[in-house]
Amino acid sequence: MGNKIKLGICEWSLPIEGPYACKIAAELGLDGVQLDIGKYERGFSLSSPYVQQAYLESAKQYNISFPSIAVRELDNYGMTRPDGSVEKQIAMEGIMKALKAAEAMEIPVVMLPSFLDGEIKTEEDFNRVVNCLIKVCDEALDRNVIVATENLLSIEENKRLFELVNRPNLRLYYDTQNYYLNKKYNQAELADELFSSICEFHVKDGRNDDLSGALLGTGDSGFFDTMKVFMDKGYTGWINIENYYDRKPLSLTNEEPITLIKKDIEILRKTIENKYQDA
Repeated sequence: MGNKIKLGICEWSLPIEGPYACKIAAELGLDGVQLDIGKYERGFSLSSPYVQQAYLESAKQYNISFPSIAVRELDNYGMTRPDGSVEKQIAMEGIMKALKAAEAMEIPVVMLPSFLDGEIKTEEDFNRVVNCLIKVCDEALDRNVIVATENLLSIEENKRLFELVNRPNLRLYYDTQNYYLNKKYNQAELADELFSSICEFHVKDGRNDDLSGALLGTGDSGFFDTMKVFMDKGYTGWINIENYYDRKPLSLTNEEPITLIKKDIEILRKTIENKYQDA
């Protein structure tokens, strides 16, 4: 794969979190770990310089990169909340701390999910997220950080979002299961139509309503069709694994998460190299 594609894993997909995740990722032959800013109740732990230094030291020791920081707490305190509300203040605190952490740690991307409490369901939700992203992108631009929206919007809704925000550092964080799982959208079509906006993406799979619950290509999300789009278009950049190996139903197939991760890495590498039979 050379330097064109780099493989990482989400910290929350590993059986252990914290700086030691770098050691596990390195032993798995991966290039990086996607981090999370942390929980509001614990002060968004990655915002602490001491925590940042621990991660950076471990990354240096094991030759691991950090492609991005996620603000997963937006699932509980969404950008869709009204300005001035406690929930919106918490959301903005998490986002701003993530931007500062990204700048301090020289991490290029901050990912902002719009799911659960933050899912964009109405026009009012949409407009609140647009206004939020404008403010965040302006702040991030000064810090040389890309802002990546991860959402459940359709192709046209995403295009409209990007048009209204109209900031050069706004990108799309794609996911190989979320759109089909939640909206039954065609994953490959979305990847094809929105490819130019995508900065990096998650790979995961599942069957029925199981989030991140199946090895890559064994679920119903159309994983191989989606990957074909990325490979045909000459995608370069980060691909981060986001299956849940220590949680049911995937954990029922093998009691050792590392074994399952190794299987997914093998599937992913063969798919990228166009050697996987079903790809």
